[in-house]
Amino acid sequence: MKSLCTAILIFCLYLSGGAFASIGKITQAEGPSTITRDTGELQGSTGVGILSMDKVQTFKGKQVINFIDETKLELESHSRVIIDEFVFDPANDIGSMSIKTGLGTVRYASGQIAKKYKQNVKIQTPTAVIGVRGTDFTMTVDETGNSMIILLPSCDSNGNCFVGEITVDSDVGQVILNQAFQVTVVPTAENKPMNPLILDIDESLINNLLIISKPKEIDKELQAQYLEQVADILDIDFLKFNDLEIDYLEDEEDTEVAELDFDFLLQNFLQDVLDALNIQLAKELADQQKKPTTQIASDETIGLQVATEPTYLIIKQDEQNYIQLRLDKDYGYEITLKQNGIGLDRGLLQNGGSNINISQSN
Repeated sequence: MKSLCTAILIFCLYLSGGAFASIGKITQAEGPSTITRDTGELQGSTGVGILSMDKVQTFKGKQVINFIDETKLELESHSRVIIDEFVFDPANDIGSMSIKTGLGTVRYASGQIAKKYKQNVKIQTPTAVIGVRGTDFTMTVDETGNSMIILLPSCDSNGNCFVGEITVDSDVGQVILNQAFQVTVVPTAENKPMNPLILDIDESLINNLLIISKPKEIDKELQAQYLEQVADILDIDFLKFNDLEIDYLEDEEDTEVAELDFDFLLQNFLQDVLDALNIQLAKELADQQKKPTTQIASDETIGLQVATEPTYLIIKQDEQNYIQLRLDKDYGYEITLKQNGIGLDRGLLQNGGSNINISQSN
């Protein structure tokens, strides 16, 4: 019994010293800030420990966090950071980190994890993912998620500086920053990162003011990139139409088409249409002097209705299905098919004044 109690005590000590151990602490704090975690909310004062999954938010003040692997975060006022994951166990050669910047301006300085396990470091903003290769950079994020990333020189206590490299990815593109004060902007995750350019800016001016007023060279580059994208769009031939070359019934896995019931197009419908046209043409030849009317003649045996207008109008319908064939006397045609049950709504437009509409509704 005594050995069992000893084992339980050792296990509890392991939990308190391992699973719930601090991964860093606040080394500087100016003004109010909060740390939100599962156990509640506490003030972000100097000396307070940081845990994985902590949400750190500054208000009118600033804050500096030093992690146990020497990674450093500097939060400007009105900034928000979430520590998603932090694991550092050099004895077992393990290290990983995941941090999200949701708002404000945050400077990141690489520690041992980024230098030894760079593939395990993931820094995110609402619109970008940053791959770190051991260096310093800032992230400035506005309320819409628009993200500006600036690569900074890394300097030691002796004043020796070097420039590393980072990658910046959105959902549709990537850029590489490898020069001091090189910058990119990612307005949304669906935008390509802005082509990198070098800012002529003092490091002390990299703060939330960049949200209010971007440097002129950034606005100029964003405008140029926008015009380039517009030019690419204009190169697309929107009039090119290849849908009629596709056999939508070939693949039975296509549920939109496979589930559509085309029974009303089968059997002798096309022959019925030709017969109706022949009847109508015969009537017109027999009475060419009469003005075309819009009266509809019905043939109950085949379920067809035929009317003469400036166009030939032929209708066939039952309780579930409806088909209308309109043939212009001079050019083009119009076919309307309707069927209840699935809710497919598909229109096809061809050149030459021809139009096919197929629709379904519940």
